Amino acid sequence: MELTWIIAVSIALGMDAFSFSLALGLIGTRYRKAIKLAIIVAIFHVFMPLIGLWVGQKLGTIFGDVAIGIGAVILFWLGGKMVWGAYKGTDTATNIPSLQGVGIYALAGSVSIDALSVGFSLGTFVTNIIPATLVMGFTAGFMTLIGVILGRRAGTWLGNKAEALGGIILILIGIKMALEIIL
Repeated sequence: MELTWIIAVSIALGMDAFSFSLALGLIGTRYRKAIKLAIIVAIFHVFMPLIGLWVGQKLGTIFGDVAIGIGAVILFWLGGKMVWGAYKGTDTATNIPSLQGVGIYALAGSVSIDALSVGFSLGTFVTNIIPATLVMGFTAGFMTLIGVILGRRAGTWLGNKAEALGGIILILIGIKMALEIIL
């Protein structure tokens, strides 16, 4: 039962990263950057649950909502910028979220916030915590890479509408994250 739970949680956690990377693929993120992003997302998905476990249930509930809220705001901003740029017909390159320097870590962190929340209850469900978080990290990294690849293929098919679609996807992920706080 524990392995089933770990796999289910890993896939659920990886869905935000998949959707996010799909949006990045739609706007033409290069494969080299996609691999780097996948590795960073994987690392975040290993360490976020461990940090959540360490912080603990009581403090974690408060911190989790704040962190999810920050992640939602980042995604709203990026998605809005992309949709606006597509609407105005500005150069696509100026609307691509930065995958340089700190930007790649901020983006990876924003889709890894849910993993922090999972960590708050990880110890109550899982006995082998390190292997469980490694599975979560591998799954999220793999889903990130697949998302970029699929997004790039769909992006060439969609043409100039790909940037707007990518922005809408980011906004929808932000809405989902904001609803997690409210509901």
